[in-house]
Amino acid sequence: MQNVSTQKAGDLPQGVKSAIEQLLGRPVGADEEVSVVAVPPRQFPPSQSREAVAQKLDAFLNRRAAKVGDISDEDLDAVVDDAVDFVRHRRR
Repeated sequence: MQNVSTQKAGDLPQGVKSAIEQLLGRPVGADEEVSVVAVPPRQFPPSQSREAVAQKLDAFLNRRAAKVGDISDEDLDAVVDDAVDFVRHRRR
């Protein structure tokens, strides 16, 4: 079961893209990547609000993005493709 999905906004069906734009409160460019993360409620610490967790996640993702900012999209795609191939062949 998948908990995270990342896709280019231009590859999304128009209804999904519109819903994301409504959630974000801004237009999303076709070349932007959109990620959706599903987290079971039990994983939220009781002492933290969802907003605080979302802010921490946003900061974490921004730090991760900064580390790969100088890597081309083609190189990133190739690494992801290699990882997917590895996982698919390992499960069989």
